[in-house]
Amino acid sequence: RERGTASGPWSPSAAHSGASGTVAGLWPPSPRTVKLGVGVVCTLLVLKFIAGSLLEPIRHFLENVEIRPDSPKHMLYFYIASQLMFIPTPLPFIITAFVLAVGYFFKWRGFIVLILSFTTGIPMAFYAGRVLKNMGFNIRKTLKSGYFADGIGYFDSLSRIITNEPIRMCFLLMWAPLPTQLLPFLVGFLTDVGLKEFTLGAVPSKLLHFSCPLIIGIEASSLSSALSGDVNTSWLSVLVFVLPIVLSVLLLAAMAYYVKGALKKLKNGVMDDGTYAEKLIV
Repeated sequence: RERGTASGPWSPSAAHSGASGTVAGLWPPSPRTVKLGVGVVCTLLVLKFIAGSLLEPIRHFLENVEIRPDSPKHMLYFYIASQLMFIPTPLPFIITAFVLAVGYFFKWRGFIVLILSFTTGIPMAFYAGRVLKNMGFNIRKTLKSGYFADGIGYFDSLSRIITNEPIRMCFLLMWAPLPTQLLPFLVGFLTDVGLKEFTLGAVPSKLLHFSCPLIIGIEASSLSSALSGDVNTSWLSVLVFVLPIVLSVLLLAAMAYYVKGALKKLKNGVMDDGTYAEKLIV
């Protein structure tokens, strides 16, 4: 008899009162946000120790062959090697491993290598895709039916409106779940965006993205030096342990906040057909 009434905890009025009691903004954080933050910190700690254990033998090898990590010439060698890694292959973690090594060997000077590598390597991969597109090749069906189907779905959702805001869209497309060396190639191959707009959006996006692995590599190197006795001051040991983790968390939080806001704008203003990018907001 009371099924038709609009009373009870599930009524619209109850929902409205609950919504009005919610504090707007980012504070207090939801339990999901707290769990995500704890997970990010734990992940960074694990990656730090993994990076140290994997890169320490390489460091000893470089010392044995008398390669000085503080040498501009050796930084140039790493830059040249990085350009080969931007060959568009579907292999994951290649660029991530390289950036970890750059941070481990060159510390804060590694940002120079990172900026130079991405400024030339990303447009080069984009241009390769554009050349193949002009030659008439078609690989979209192959990618959609394979391992990268979800990444291509995200890519398609944003690439539909890339002509309206090409710089912002290229920024967002660089966060698709696809290998880094493959993403610029796909933008050049599957869209009509210009090289200038792509570079202005994609390069800053990837630099922000890979600042975290670079800082993890720096932290692994600094902690290794502290444990081996190269750093004698206790407060400095704590600083080199904590500071990169804090910076990494801040970078990830800033990136997540920006992407969420941009996708909400797309949902409210342009994308209303239930596409993959819209589902990411939920």
